[in-house]
Amino acid sequence: MGKKTSKSNNAFLIGSIIMIVFVLLVVVLFVFLSFKIYDKKETSYNDQYTISIGKTALGSPMTLYLNDSLLFQGTPQAPMTISIERFQMESSLLVVDDETDVVSVLPLPEKTSRVFVEKDSLGYSADGRSVSIPR
Repeated sequence: MGKKTSKSNNAFLIGSIIMIVFVLLVVVLFVFLSFKIYDKKETSYNDQYTISIGKTALGSPMTLYLNDSLLFQGTPQAPMTISIERFQMESSLLVVDDETDVVSVLPLPEKTSRVFVEKDSLGYSADGRSVSIPR
């Protein structure tokens, strides 16, 4: 009777080891696929945006953002031009009117362009187009 018990214990032990190895392989495979290190390809764009503050915006406190990057904060006293290289596939210029807290979103084209920012009754616009969002 001792031999039968010993054989069944050995079979159980071998089955458990095979199952543990299989589970570990599945976990390692899952971790490898989940946290796979991708080659981060630096995408560079040769395009450049030139942002010009028009005469109607002078003397008004404003904040300029390109996507989430702060470009300018203050009150322009003279016509001003800011040049910046394009660094993302899609970009938007956000102009915050610091007096009224109205945010104007100005979509930028995917090529080199010059944008004239002017102040109007609803907020800021560039070339007659904008979306104003009150904060």
